[in-house]
Amino acid sequence: MPRTAQRPKRSKAYRPRPVNPEAHLVAIQGVAWLSRDDQTVWALAIDDAVRAVARGQASQKHWSEIFHAVNLVEQLVIMRKAQDPDGLVQAAQYACEAILGRQRESGVRAARAAELAALNALRSGWVELMSGITQAERFQAGEAVAHRVRRALAGGEPGARVIHLLEPA
Repeated sequence: MPRTAQRPKRSKAYRPRPVNPEAHLVAIQGVAWLSRDDQTVWALAIDDAVRAVARGQASQKHWSEIFHAVNLVEQLVIMRKAQDPDGLVQAAQYACEAILGRQRESGVRAARAAELAALNALRSGWVELMSGITQAERFQAGEAVAHRVRRALAGGEPGARVIHLLEPA
């Protein structure tokens, strides 16, 4: 057989691409339930934030924890990973808006009993919800919340209520 009918010989040797030995761990972790440690850290953070609001000592960090919890629960409801038949999310949103509005208008940092009840219901729902979702669902919800918040701050999210913690100077 003439040499022209054969494929030309490669000039370099075949080297297989390296395989990531931890690739399967990413897939496994995505379908794993949230760890007890993660659940505990998030539960303590929201509990601390609600207690600070009850004492009238909530800082921007505390309010950020509460807003993050409200937005995350709302997103999990939108994703149909959770249900909110009692209107827990909306009640918590209105409570936050009322407390901060009163603080902005009169300087009073106190929360009313109904507002604290709504925030405590959010805390309880948050703890219960975190025990029933996976790492991947938590990550997807967090990414969607971040995207929605960016759009809302830019004015591109219809129906969004943006609550500013500090008045612009």
